[in-house]
Amino acid sequence: MLLRRFFELIGIYAAEPQPKAARGPVLLSKSKYLIGLQCPKALWISYNNKKVIPAIDARTSAIFEQGHEVGTWAKRLFTNGLDLGQLEGFDEPVRATQAALATNRALFEAAFVFERCFSRADILEPVGNGFWDIIEVKSSTGVKPVYLGDLAFQRYVYEGTGLRIRRCYLLHINNRYVRNGIVDPVALFSKIDVTQAVAELMATVEPKVREMFHVIDSVSCPEVKISTHCNTPYECSLKVVCWKFLPNPSVFDLRRAGKKAWELLNQTVMKIDEIPTDFSLNELQSRQVASHRSGTPHVDAVAICAFLRRLVYPLYFLDFETVQPAIPFYDRSRPYGQIPFQFSLHKVEFEGALPAHFEFLVEGCADPRPDLLCQLANLLENSGSIIGYNVDFEVACLKECVSVFPQYQDWFESLLPRFVDLYDLFDDFSYYHPSQNGSASLKAVLPALTGVDYGELEIGSGDFAQREFVRITFGQVMSTERARVRAALRAYCGRDTGGLIDMLRALEKLVAGPIR
Repeated sequence: MLLRRFFELIGIYAAEPQPKAARGPVLLSKSKYLIGLQCPKALWISYNNKKVIPAIDARTSAIFEQGHEVGTWAKRLFTNGLDLGQLEGFDEPVRATQAALATNRALFEAAFVFERCFSRADILEPVGNGFWDIIEVKSSTGVKPVYLGDLAFQRYVYEGTGLRIRRCYLLHINNRYVRNGIVDPVALFSKIDVTQAVAELMATVEPKVREMFHVIDSVSCPEVKISTHCNTPYECSLKVVCWKFLPNPSVFDLRRAGKKAWELLNQTVMKIDEIPTDFSLNELQSRQVASHRSGTPHVDAVAICAFLRRLVYPLYFLDFETVQPAIPFYDRSRPYGQIPFQFSLHKVEFEGALPAHFEFLVEGCADPRPDLLCQLANLLENSGSIIGYNVDFEVACLKECVSVFPQYQDWFESLLPRFVDLYDLFDDFSYYHPSQNGSASLKAVLPALTGVDYGELEIGSGDFAQREFVRITFGQVMSTERARVRAALRAYCGRDTGGLIDMLRALEKLVAGPIR
């Protein structure tokens, strides 16, 4: 009982207000069904205490917009389809769907209600003899188990209303498609028959629906401990609510903690500096815990000196910003291919020299890769270390670009031995400061080591940089707005490479030796 009381106090069990006003019967949509599969607490709150659900952030909103765009392209596969997506609510779409079924046309966003369950189909395709195929459109590049649960719920609802379903399909992005001219929607998608997998789930749907309505209609919120389900199959929107009892940092910020974090929480240990001395940790985690206990950085001078000795002047500090759209923007690009639209390059000619800065940011809607490769080839001379942070990303971007523009293949291969990854020193905590909270990301390390951060910049993350680039490049914006955002993009990318120089200088001071 004492342990249970402890969990209640720290918030592992639901402690949200539980008002419930009188209301009529509610409907269970397929999105709420999927929430219910993941967590009954989240399901209850989504109906009974919505005010605690955080607003959708810009990144999630962008994902939704991309999904909508993919859905729009999928409709182009059906030239005579009837779109019911503009009809909102429940009653009107359901009535319109019943009338539309008689047209024997492909239907988009057809709506059905059965036993308090509501679902809209991305695409319903008539296949003769009164049968229909369900086609669920996804912006992913493969089949995921959660999609099958989605389709099983849909089939349950549609067949419950009397619709005769022949087969179930997933229509997802074909990441092998390469754009050549106008986007070809037939080649853009892969259509996968998942009828059998869905059939195997059908017997579970009705019992789960009953359980979910029992939760929804309950006066009180179910008691659910935080666990791995909070992140599976997606990070729950309520995680910030349910996990708020944890200190910052917590044992979940222990580097590569895995199951250890849950073991510690089960022992009522939540703070990194309170991890018992006899608890099994690897070397990296031991460094981190010792740093938090002492409140001072861990500095492995031997590893840092060895890293610095690898560097050869002139030093080049390189960073890319990229887009990876589901629907390719450019010819000779594929869905979700990494397309660098910008680079920042700082060059330090010799020890003690002031850095020179070079940058590229594509103009207009043109494919950025030819000009980017040309400029980099001119700037990166035949010798000198090319330093990045998580440099495998830059290498992969260049490799993908060169595969399309093979005239740069020899040049690219000559660069490979010169790349040096500054991330390596921080990935293994050769340097670690408690303020990093277990992270080795540039956004965590740069301020911890140098005091420099991104706080005053208008654009402060790669995700935001990508969204802003797409908005000003392919959207309708004023020239003044475009110029403002382009300046912000340059400042952000330049901060990344300038920050790498600051980090190297700080490391040099730590070990009281020059960069050689």
